[in-house]
Amino acid sequence: MKKIVLKPNQIVTLNDYPLHSNAVLKEYLTKCKSGEELPLVPVIRKDVVRKYFDATLLKEFEKFEEANPKAEYFMLDGSHRTTALTLAHCNIQTIVYEKAEDIAKARKLVAKGQIRESRTLKHTLEENCEILSRHFKRKPHFMTVEQKTKKMAKEKNVPRDMINSYN
Repeated sequence: MKKIVLKPNQIVTLNDYPLHSNAVLKEYLTKCKSGEELPLVPVIRKDVVRKYFDATLLKEFEKFEEANPKAEYFMLDGSHRTTALTLAHCNIQTIVYEKAEDIAKARKLVAKGQIRESRTLKHTLEENCEILSRHFKRKPHFMTVEQKTKKMAKEKNVPRDMINSYN
């Protein structure tokens, strides 16, 4: 398990567009602006995840890769956090799951507030990859955190004050 800092264009986001709660987004954005550290965002390297894609999804992902060569990680959880950090022009503190033991170690970080309790901690690395594959099979479209945030701002899916501070 390693902790790394990533830019919003290095992370493939989940297809939960638009976000479920602007109130939660605002809470995280306030914390970002005050310098408070947010819980780590769990990610998996794309070369691990892509092994779980069928031929059709892999073809779609390869098109995305060509246009987004810096996107090296898939996010497992943290859409509100990553969007808030991007709106605040901050990098994203992540935790990379590379092997099964990493998830077990991450569970211990919940009590310390370094990672949020989430369903991803209840699954193995392989199961998380399978979940990502099913997720993207239902909605076969890929975006980086940066692209999603820009799209939400452009389409006014976040409050005006957040858009103004982002721009």
